[in-house]
Amino acid sequence: MAIFGPQGIRDAMINSYHRHVAKFTGQVLPDETSLHQIGLYGALGTRYMAGFQPVVEVVIWAELAPFINLNPDDGLAALTEYVVYKETPLDAKREWLSEQVKKGLSLLGDEEREALEIMAEVNNFVWTELV
Repeated sequence: MAIFGPQGIRDAMINSYHRHVAKFTGQVLPDETSLHQIGLYGALGTRYMAGFQPVVEVVIWAELAPFINLNPDDGLAALTEYVVYKETPLDAKREWLSEQVKKGLSLLGDEEREALEIMAEVNNFVWTELV
């Protein structure tokens, strides 16, 4: 496991995701919340805390929107690469990430996507550069 650089980011995100999934496995989850969603939220929220950024639940859920509806393996890989892109853009697999973000957004309903676009602009979500 790498500690620094883009591979360190990837490893940390994947480990955090799996720790959060393991922690909540077997527990009663809120309605319509999956372990995959918990893992994504936990990984991104932990990354925010590690970077001394405020953790605002509604903002994190909105930033996760392009990744939530992807299959779990792709969603985790895309979120992981997204964080690499945010922190060290030149080291990210940008083309692949862009495809995944577009795919994830296409899985949302029109109204949901329109509301999300406003939230993304207000909060400067980096994934808007990829669509």
